[in-house]
Amino acid sequence: MPGSRACAREPGNYELFGKNMKRKEIDLTYLARDVYPKWKQLLKAANERITVYTPFLDKVVLNLLQTRAELGCKNFAVITDFNPVSILEQPHQLLTIKKALSKGYSVLSLTNLHAKVLLVDDKYVATGSQNFTQRGRKNKECTAVPCEQVKGSRFLETLLDWRGQAVPIDEELVDTLLSKLQGKIRQYKKLVQDTEATFDSICKSHERQKQKALIQRLEELERQSRIRLSQGVVYASLDYVQSDGGGYECLRADNIYDMTKWIIENPDGSIEPYRLDRLSMYPMILADTNRMGFARIGKTRISYIRRGLSWTGRTLTLNGVRLNVSITFPEVDTKTRNITIKLSHQYYGGCEFDILFIGNSVEVIDQRYSKGSVLYEKEYMESSLKKYNLL
Repeated sequence: MPGSRACAREPGNYELFGKNMKRKEIDLTYLARDVYPKWKQLLKAANERITVYTPFLDKVVLNLLQTRAELGCKNFAVITDFNPVSILEQPHQLLTIKKALSKGYSVLSLTNLHAKVLLVDDKYVATGSQNFTQRGRKNKECTAVPCEQVKGSRFLETLLDWRGQAVPIDEELVDTLLSKLQGKIRQYKKLVQDTEATFDSICKSHERQKQKALIQRLEELERQSRIRLSQGVVYASLDYVQSDGGGYECLRADNIYDMTKWIIENPDGSIEPYRLDRLSMYPMILADTNRMGFARIGKTRISYIRRGLSWTGRTLTLNGVRLNVSITFPEVDTKTRNITIKLSHQYYGGCEFDILFIGNSVEVIDQRYSKGSVLYEKEYMESSLKKYNLL
């Protein structure tokens, strides 16, 4: 969640030894937001050396290093992956490297670098997904900042080894690239803009087609159904309602509608009213995905949707055997099955089967059997289910 922060007192630093993991007692701070303020805190505590590992960089990294200018430029190192792809993706990268070199910072290249790490005094680190760029500050990123030093760990050994492998970037080469690649950078920027425009157009067209197909399906379901809203179609929108408990999201319609008033069309063509109990739970099917659920229906709103059905303490008796019952609504692949029912017994085993229910028909899609603690015959459970028309 953006802005969330947690401090864990459990062991959190892992060293991998094949499939086994050894834990060290390190207090970790996890950040799921812009980590720039935390970077500045670490830099303020620096006494000797600062190393930044990042595949992309812009003025953000320069602003960070400037906060500890008193340490001297020779104690700063920026390690990146100096390659044409990153230069095209980040047009300001070349200019930033030029400025860093002109200030006397050490800027080095390490092939295939993808890590984003701030290393302070070769003891403390902040590592995560956030690049040292303006865009990185706006993205949804995650970072871990150990509160204790990592000196002596394999993690630090690897970082120092990378720093040893990195090669200095030549300032004259940067000047040449700046003069020679401007046209290519402009072409790439134009290609990206055109691609984004095309991508946006395709996505909007796809969404319109989905909405059109959904409306057609709703209209077809309405024609097939003998039960329908007395007012026909109700138009509603997702809304946030403030309450004493903090508020909730609901699907809310205008006050002119009443979603509790329905009608039933009888086989002889006659119509009779059908009333839902206000704020009671009723089964529902999402028309676009076939996903099952239970909705709490009010006059002008659907204020709650239940994604599962609890049968705690309930049993079903088949051929004198009491079976535990579990009913769940799958969240994925719901166009092929949207209800899963599990019947189980401690000794006789159980049966789990998937059902596709679309309102006017039901179909058993798959069956799975399991053995209990005594000899169990699949045919026994299957015959019992068929006897009671459950299969």
